[in-house]
This record gives sequence, structure tokens and C-alpha cells, in this order.
Amino acid sequence: MGQKVVGGISENQDLQRFAAFSSDVPVKDQLDLMGRSWFSLTAKRTEPIEHSFTDPRTKQVETVRITGTPEYGIATIHDQDLLLFVISQWVEAKKLGLPATRRVNFTPYQFFSWINREPTGSAYQRLRDALLRLKTTNIETTMDYEAGSRRHRKKLFSWISEWEVTEEDGRIRGVEVVLAEWLFDSIHDFHVLTLDKAYFSIPGSVERQLYLYARKATGGTSGVWKESFKSLHKKSASQQAFKHYASRLRKLAKENELPGLKLEHTTSAKGEAMLKMERADKVREAISREERQLPLIERSPLEEAWQNVLEALRVKLGEATTNSWIGRLSFVGLEDGTLSYHAPTRFIADHVQSTFRPRLIAAWRTLGFEIGELKISVANEKSSA
Repeated sequence: MGQKVVGGISENQDLQRFAAFSSDVPVKDQLDLMGRSWFSLTAKRTEPIEHSFTDPRTKQVETVRITGTPEYGIATIHDQDLLLFVISQWVEAKKLGLPATRRVNFTPYQFFSWINREPTGSAYQRLRDALLRLKTTNIETTMDYEAGSRRHRKKLFSWISEWEVTEEDGRIRGVEVVLAEWLFDSIHDFHVLTLDKAYFSIPGSVERQLYLYARKATGGTSGVWKESFKSLHKKSASQQAFKHYASRLRKLAKENELPGLKLEHTTSAKGEAMLKMERADKVREAISREERQLPLIERSPLEEAWQNVLEALRVKLGEATTNSWIGRLSFVGLEDGTLSYHAPTRFIADHVQSTFRPRLIAAWRTLGFEIGELKISVANEKSSA
């Protein structure tokens, strides 16, 4: 007979139990967990992880602060595997039209099989440790994914609200967890992205975090993203000195072994070290996996920023004016402070440059981008306005 042990479920009894599926469920991750590191890259980290950014719609500074206990530290990026498992279970249930709640029941064998791990004694111990860290890590954030709401409020939660395990002969036979409501709410509209299951074969923490970030950053139509080493170091929340982190990035670019990605060490026009990330086999991969992937809308960070710029301009200029002129531009890119667009006609290009240039640049600057020049090219023309 099994015996229930530490962490018994005592609240949220109204939540119907949701049983996990088999091991062939595609891997999903919540998009905002991929943009910056919400997990420690080292064991027993107690120094807080902090991020902040300005929401262009509310003009509020949104913040994330993650803390852990001296005994267990902050949940690690390897502990995140359990969250990926549950998120993927939720998405699969929604795809099949089945009800799913924050209360999830599964066996260790299901979890280990899904992440391609042998169910050894050490694996069971790591599962226990992950449950403890996910429960004792606190996330304080102003980011709100309540449906239809962008109210500015602060929320404090742990990745796991409650947990319970059943043991037999010293081994865990069953696990039941109630995960954070914030996380559950954020995937209701498929705010997720599909990952390569080879992710679980990536051993290093820096490599795992870079893969998650690159997967999100290259999710746009171009499938390509470039970012400075310094910016990537900041977003990773790594406690490594920058020179050591930069050395690791150069080695990763040389090895090029992250699944589904091509990395290249480049230099900006100003001489700054950059990492070029490209999603391998973009179109062919999407078609070959169509039968087991959800139809997700994937945008790169710059494409998301462009949509936010348009939304901010609609507030200032009106929807009709913005859509008639600026909205007809096709965003090309941003490099070394120069914004590049395509316009359907020379008349539109010239009118945007002469009338809306200051407002367009100002809108980008409110998002934290350093913009110095605006270039608008026209189809079948070699010169740019």
C-alpha cells in the first residue's frame, strides 16, 4: 500500500483532478518564461533574480522579482522541466477539448519517460528536490494575464501552490500538484511555443536558457534574430562574470549543437560582440510537424515591439490615420540604431518621413530602443527615403 507523505493537498479541493497523458505530448513553454530567465542557472542560488520593462500600453514599469529560501535556493532551470511537462499536458487537453485544471496528477514514470530520463534512485531524489524548490521559490510580479485585463497590480505566488506524493518502498509512486494560477491563466489563449524535445538532452544551464530565449526570439516570420552578448547576459540573470559568459557564447556558436538552431558570432557596426540566432529548417520543420503542433502565432521580440508601437500610435494619432499611413509600412528590421521599413509607394514613404517621423521614432524610444535614423525603401527602387 502506498503512503501519502509531506506536502499533502489541503486547499483547492474544488479543483477536479486532471490526469496526465502519455509521453508523446509535444513540448510547450509559456512565452514570457522564455524572454528572460525566471530560473536559477546554478544550484542553491539565494541572490534574487530581477527583471523590469515598460509596458507600452499602460506606460507602467512591469517587474519580476524571484527569491528562494536559504535552505533550498531558487528553483533551477532543470526544475523547470516539471513545469514544461504540466504546461504541455494542459495544452494537449485544450487541443482535444478536454477539461483541465491546475490540479494535475501523474506518475514519476510518465514524467521521466517524457523528459527521456531513466527512473533511477537519483532521478526520484531530483524530483523530490524540484518539488521543494518550486514550492519555496516566490515570484513577485506586476505582469497580469487575467483575460481581457491589463490592470497594473502586484501578484506574489510560488510555482507550485500545493503538492502531494505517494510513496511505496521508499519510491514515489504518484504525484499530485496544484500549480500557480498565474501560469495556468497565461496559457488559456495558447500563450505558448513548441519546443524541440531534444531540449531535455541539453545538459548545461546556460545552453538551456539560451535555447529557450533563441526559440522565442527566432519565432517570427524571418526566423532570424541578432542580439548583443551584453544584452543576453543581462536577460539570462547569470551570476557568471560577463567575460566568462561571453566566452561560453563564442564556444556555443562554434560548436553549433543546440537543437533546431544555428548560431553565429558576429560583430555590429560599432564593434560590439553579437550572437546571430537562426531557426533551422523554418518552413520544412513547420510543415513536417503540423500534425502534432498547435497553430501558434509566433513573433520575434522586434515584431512584438512593432505591434506595440502601432498600438501606441493609434492612441496618439487615431486608428484611421495610423492605419492609413504608418500601418501600411512593412517592418524590415533594426540595426545599429537604424529603423528600416518597406512602403508600397513612394508617396507613402515620403509622407511618413515628412509627417510622422518624430512620432514613430519617439514611440520606439518609449520601449527602450535607441533609434537614430529612419529608412523607408520602396518596392522596385534601389534608393531609400
